[in-house]
This record gives sequence, C-alpha cells and structure tokens, in this order.
Amino acid sequence: MKPQNLLIVLAIALLVVIPQTFYVVDQTQIAIVTRFGEYQKTSSNPGLKFKTPFAEQVTKFDNRLLRVDAAPASILTADKRNLVIDSYARYRIVDPLQFLKTVQAIPTALSRMDDIVYSELRRELGTHDMVEIITENREQLMEEVTEASNLATMEYGISVIDVRIRRVDLPSENEE
Repeated sequence: MKPQNLLIVLAIALLVVIPQTFYVVDQTQIAIVTRFGEYQKTSSNPGLKFKTPFAEQVTKFDNRLLRVDAAPASILTADKRNLVIDSYARYRIVDPLQFLKTVQAIPTALSRMDDIVYSELRRELGTHDMVEIITENREQLMEEVTEASNLATMEYGISVIDVRIRRVDLPSENEE
C-alpha cells in the first residue's frame, strides 16, 4: 500500500474514532454513561470527558430548573361550575439514572408530568368552590397540588418545584 493511501486511511480512522472517544459535559448538563445498556457512571462536572469508543453511550440531561406548560383544560369545581385552567409546572431532574430507566427522554417525561399535574389540579380544585380557587385560597391550593405532584413524579427521578395557575377563565359558552 502506498504511503499516501495509508495516511488517508489513518486520517479517516482518526476522524471516526476521536468523536467516539471524547464527550463534553456542559455546566447546565448531567451525563449518564452506559456500556452496552448497563450503567457505568454519572458525570456532573463540566468539561471534556473520556469514554470507551463504540462500547459506551452518553445520555445528557439538563440539570437546570425546567418548565412544562399544560394546555388549558376544563375543571369542574365543588359548586358544579366549569373553569378553564391554564397552568404550568417547574421541575428538575434530581435522579438522572432513575429518569433514564423510567422515562428515557424529555418528551415522555413531559407527557407523564402533564397527566400527573392535570390530575392533581383536577382532584384538588374539584373539592373547592370557584370563589376559593379564584381569590381566597389559591396559594395554599397550589402548594397542595405541588406536594402531591412531587410525590407522584419522584418515581421518575423528577422533583416538581412549583405548580402555578397562569389563568382561570369561564368556558366560552358561559362568557356571554
């Protein structure tokens, strides 16, 4: 083999192997390293890291405070009135390994969190009158919904920090 061809093959091999050997963890991320699907280590310190080429896979998650916006939904109150509630929740991934084992990806987690938060909102707000929800006990209600949502999401490695109602409206057919 000619020396030129050998250099070209060596350059191509390096271009393939080097990206498979190193990975970068940003200061806003936490990385889980798995070897053939088995957990190896967690990297939370930012910087350039080494991994075994082709055998180890790196999955990165955001370790900042994140937000999930729920679509506005109708909720029936204790006094049998429909309200359209627009809410959001702030959360953090506290156990990335558990998160990876249970939900594996952010879209799946958002879907499950949306279901959990809406369910807890519906359960809690369904036991109160419309006036209590809108004016009197909103802060206390949100704390109870946050605690219940947090307990439900801990099995996914997620901690719900806060649940808030952005807006409360009457259904469009009742506005007139």
